[in-house]
Amino acid sequence: MPTLAATLAVVAALWLASSQGYYALVGRLGLENGYDDAPLVFTAYYATWTAIALLWFRNALAARLAPGMVMADVRAMLPLLVLFALFTALVLPGLPPVSAWLAPPNPPEFMFASGWYYLPKSADILFQQVLVASLIRTAASLRLGLKSIAIGLAVTFGGFHLLLALDGFSPFYVARFTLAATLFGFVAPWLYLRTANGFRWAYSLHWSFYALDATITRLVLAAPPPLF
Repeated sequence: MPTLAATLAVVAALWLASSQGYYALVGRLGLENGYDDAPLVFTAYYATWTAIALLWFRNALAARLAPGMVMADVRAMLPLLVLFALFTALVLPGLPPVSAWLAPPNPPEFMFASGWYYLPKSADILFQQVLVASLIRTAASLRLGLKSIAIGLAVTFGGFHLLLALDGFSPFYVARFTLAATLFGFVAPWLYLRTANGFRWAYSLHWSFYALDATITRLVLAAPPPLF
């Protein structure tokens, strides 16, 4: 049986490798906004990392990877995927664009992204949720209590997001994403271990944060209307 420390080490290694690989690929392709400029490339990129994570953690996730369980998760996700698609196709284009004058230095990609941004982002979130689920399932198999798992994941998932500071993002951006990740880490074990279709709720909560953050950001940092 794998130890929690070993699982955490692999999760950290996969997270860091995928992140550094992303920036290396963006540089190699000469892109300014990887997700928006090459959505299919980076959807495939994170789908590949998801497959690697599933293969590595197949024992921890074995109960959820049975064909019947996978199909149940897919059916449960379909209505929510439709809602996400409607958001990117109908709601996002109707929001005011972010003003370049009001945007912070080195703004995150989503501030000026189109709906295409959310295709690779959806694959990225899937990859992250596989890592989260693997940590939770491993901890549960070691008979750790739900509260202990929640606190541990809150610290871990939130801590990973502190690495955004190394990419030069503003302190406010890093702080709010770290806070959101910490809160998510605290509730995710309950979603995965105490609810039916826990993956649906965890994935949807994760995805919805980006939609909400993008909506608020565009409204708060909207370009002013023309004077004439």
